[in-house]
Amino acid sequence: MTEQKLGKWEAIILIVAIVINHIILGLPRSIVAEHASASILNVIYISAIVIILIFLICKLLESFPGLDIIDIAEFLGGKVLKIGISILFLLYITFITGILLRSFSEGLKLIFFPRTSLPIIMILFLIAIVIMNKLNIVSIARANLFFTILVSVSMIFIFIGNWKNLTFQKIFPILGNGAYTTFFSGISDLFAFGGIACIYLLPPYLKNQKDFKKVAYTSVGLSAFFLLISVATLLFIFPPTIIEQQIFPIYLASRFIDFSRFFQRLDALFLLIWLLSIICYLAIVLYFSTSIFKRVTNLKYSKWISTLFALFIFGTALIPKNMQEISFLENTVYRYIILILVFALSIIFVLNLIILILANIKYLRSQKMKGIVNEKRI
Repeated sequence: MTEQKLGKWEAIILIVAIVINHIILGLPRSIVAEHASASILNVIYISAIVIILIFLICKLLESFPGLDIIDIAEFLGGKVLKIGISILFLLYITFITGILLRSFSEGLKLIFFPRTSLPIIMILFLIAIVIMNKLNIVSIARANLFFTILVSVSMIFIFIGNWKNLTFQKIFPILGNGAYTTFFSGISDLFAFGGIACIYLLPPYLKNQKDFKKVAYTSVGLSAFFLLISVATLLFIFPPTIIEQQIFPIYLASRFIDFSRFFQRLDALFLLIWLLSIICYLAIVLYFSTSIFKRVTNLKYSKWISTLFALFIFGTALIPKNMQEISFLENTVYRYIILILVFALSIIFVLNLIILILANIKYLRSQKMKGIVNEKRI
């Protein structure tokens, strides 16, 4: 599919970056607001479910080395199923990218650029990612590797730097608002791992197909770790009512760090690193969007496609009218779109698993038929 391939750690960090950037934008906020003292237990619970699902996915993909979910869909149902799956992924990617762009741009405007027009801030982001998409996936992934490591270090530093501000007693009562909220309705928090959906698209880009399992498990493990420490940071520092009112709650936590007068107001440095990481994230999802579109349409001349999808993202980002609508889209609409379009309990995730199962059955039958034909020839 592509001449240049990704190494193991480039692929791992590419997946982790998607989850981490959603954490920056306030992903843990909804978990803490809903589960209170049971937030950490809920994160451990949904992480265990995700690991089980990744195990199933890896087992099902063993028969199709080097193929992604779109290739497998074509093998199973022809062009119709291939186009259907591709459209669903494109809609999902365009929506989450547009909302993320709008949310981060809105935060920058409120904190640093109150007099700057919001569309101008978003256009600057889009220009940057369109230029980055002139490069190949390996170059984007390497830049993402560098900045995601910096973001990861900053998140760990925020947790450790706020150690004296943490109130560990807030973990009680352990079940928070009750077992039903934590384990049954709380299963909807699987949306926190929505970025893991890109695992379905990774196999054709890997240098070594044997690394796929390592990439899948390691990316899920790291994503769970950073989600856990970010939730713990917010839970142990702020009351849930304050967290709900913040645009970037992790950014607010970084402002509490104060080692000495030489290490104050590190939040500006963190925000700069996060900004560069967000750009890499947007470039990655734009690359996947254009790649999927080119594969479906078989277009050879594709210089304008990244610009076209950038305009789609820009249009999606302009849909919310205010912060209330952005919050609604992030915490409610995004949650259920993930559940409907991407994850295990969602239609698309179940559909993906069904596709993999049926494709495995078809593959085994074809192998069996080949064996029967060979026996008859002998």
